[in-house]
Amino acid sequence: MIYGETVKNIGVGLYGDFKDAGKNLGKKGTSTDITMYNYKQGDDAVFFVEPTKYPEKITPLLYTINMTDYALVFIDEIKPELAETLLLLDMMGVDKGSFVVGEYVDIEQLKAIISNTSMKNFEIRDKDYIKIREDMITLPQEIAGKPDLSFTKIPIDNFFTVRSVGTVILGRVKKGIVKIHDNLRVYPMEHNVMVKSIQVNDKNYDEAPTFSRVGLALKGIKSEELERGMILSNGDLGVSDELTLNMKWNPYVKKELGVGEGYQVAIGLQVVSCKVIEKEKDKITLKLIKPVVYELGEEKAVLIDGSAKIRIIGVSELI
Repeated sequence: MIYGETVKNIGVGLYGDFKDAGKNLGKKGTSTDITMYNYKQGDDAVFFVEPTKYPEKITPLLYTINMTDYALVFIDEIKPELAETLLLLDMMGVDKGSFVVGEYVDIEQLKAIISNTSMKNFEIRDKDYIKIREDMITLPQEIAGKPDLSFTKIPIDNFFTVRSVGTVILGRVKKGIVKIHDNLRVYPMEHNVMVKSIQVNDKNYDEAPTFSRVGLALKGIKSEELERGMILSNGDLGVSDELTLNMKWNPYVKKELGVGEGYQVAIGLQVVSCKVIEKEKDKITLKLIKPVVYELGEEKAVLIDGSAKIRIIGVSELI
């Protein structure tokens, strides 16, 4: 059985005061530092991603942005803690979404805050979970982008071992189609696997198209060998432990970066420690403690300092 190409699969990120949002919007799925909630209507599906361990850690916020097509920013009141979320959404260029506001939020103040950001055209809506859920399932699939069938690309966001099945990964088909018996490389490793079975929304299929959220049983690898952010692909992706970036700096960071300083760099769902080995104005070169996988023109690199008061240092396109 083939999962229909006309079926919708939309990813929605939950931000801000998201505490009770997920359980009111969908059925709870996997939960680690991010939590998945799923809502189905016929064969159409929406998956909601909540950055559960944020603001304690910055990485769940980055994962959520990279996994979703549409942002729901819940605001019960405008407070300083919201600033980091809005800043990162803006620096990552998130321009599709809505603000879900409580009754005491000053709408004019909110509009002023976002007037020069990527979120300036966000819809402002009331906290009506039933209506929000129905509106999300009716979003057009085009909001996720135009399907690219040039090769298969599936970032891994979760993985585990299932008795009698073996290694299972969860991820979303970002490009191409995935089929049973496909042979794919696990980037950034030089390791090939075969797809034994495919599930979408708890049903078994022989293949699944772009934008499907899939569970894949893999032959040829143990779950202990995997990490979040690895990519299954039959394309020619870049792999390197050294990156040169043209940074767009966070305007609220006052200190100058210095050669020899250690930070973390996030690319897609990968977060890797790194050291600045060269710097000239906005151009920096980073040495990473292990290789990362990337596709030029597709992902952004985010430089972070998890221990600092202002954790987002800057963002760069990968070109």
